[in-house]
Amino acid sequence: MKKLFFSFVMAIVAATTSFAQTTLVATLSHGEDITMYYGSFALREAMNAAVSGDVINLSGGAFQAVNINKAVAMRGTGIDDAAPTYITGNFNMSVPTDDANRLSMEGIRCTGTITLNGTWSSPYFMKCQFNQFSYNSNANVKNAMFANCKITGSYYLSNTSTVQFINSYVNSFENNSETTATASFVNCIVRPSGNGINPENVRSSSLLNCIIFQTNSSGSLSYKLPSTTIASNCVSIGYSNLFGGTIASTNNKSVGSNEYGKVFKAFTGNYSDTETFELADEAKTTYLGTDGTEVGLYGGVLPYSATPSYPQITKMNVANKTTADGKLSVEIEVSAAE
Repeated sequence: MKKLFFSFVMAIVAATTSFAQTTLVATLSHGEDITMYYGSFALREAMNAAVSGDVINLSGGAFQAVNINKAVAMRGTGIDDAAPTYITGNFNMSVPTDDANRLSMEGIRCTGTITLNGTWSSPYFMKCQFNQFSYNSNANVKNAMFANCKITGSYYLSNTSTVQFINSYVNSFENNSETTATASFVNCIVRPSGNGINPENVRSSSLLNCIIFQTNSSGSLSYKLPSTTIASNCVSIGYSNLFGGTIASTNNKSVGSNEYGKVFKAFTGNYSDTETFELADEAKTTYLGTDGTEVGLYGGVLPYSATPSYPQITKMNVANKTTADGKLSVEIEVSAAE
C-alpha cells in the first residue's frame, strides 16, 4: 500500500513540476508502471496507451479532447485549483458492456459536449465541471452518478438510461424519455430546460432536498412538475404551484421570482464560476431537508466541496544543487480532502 501511494504521489510531483515549467503532463499509471506524456495531446496519447483499470493523472492546463472508450480513472488538479485541469473540445464516452471496471473522472473541467454512446453502466463523476451532456440514439447508460459536480450548459437524458445527481448544480435538465429514462436529484440545485422555465421536462424524476429555480420571468410562473415526478423537502423559486401535479409532494416550499435573497446569500439566478450557491443565514435553518440539514449543495451526507479527494501537492521546494555527499534536499507537502 505504501509503495503504491508513494508512486501515486511521485506521479503528481512530476506532473506538478513539469506544469511549473509550462508543460502539460498526463501521467499513466498501470500497476506499478508509470509513463508520462507531454503537451496538449498528452491525454490522447495516454488514453491510447491505457487499458481498462488504469489511472490517468493530469496536470493543470488545457488538454485536447479524446474519445473515452476504456474504464479508466481520470484525475485532474481540481476545478477551483489555481491551475485547473481542462479538457477542451467535444468527445464521446463509451465502455464495452463486458468491462468489469468503472469509468470515473474527478477534478476536471470539460468545456465541450460529451456524448454518451452504447450500453454500459455506473460511470462516476466527482467534483467536476461540465458544459453539456447528451445521449446518442443507441446510448443506454445505467446508474450514471454525479457527486459535487457542476453542469453549467445542459444535461439531456434519453432512451432507458438512469442518472443520479448528488449535491450538484444542474443547469437546463431535460428527460427526453418520459416512460423509460429516470433521474434522481439529492441536495441539488436544478434549473429546468425550455429556456430555463419549463419543469415539465423534469419528468420521471425524484427530487429530495433540492432547490428548483427559473430565470426567465419577473413573476411567479404557473408551470408544474409533471405527474411522473416525486418531490420532498424542496424549495422552488419563481413558481406559484410547482409541486401541485407530482405523484407525491411533501413538505415543499415556494418563494417568488424576486425573492432569491430569502434562499441564497448571493446567487440571483445568473451562473458564474465564482458562485458558491451558499444559502442565506436564515435559510440555512428555515429550509431543511429530510435529514434536518439545509437543502441544496451543502446539506446531506456529501456537502459540496471542489477539493479533490486524492492527495494534492500544496508545497514543494527543491534545492538548487546537491550536497557534498550527492544528496538533494526535497520538501513536499501533501493534502487531501477530509
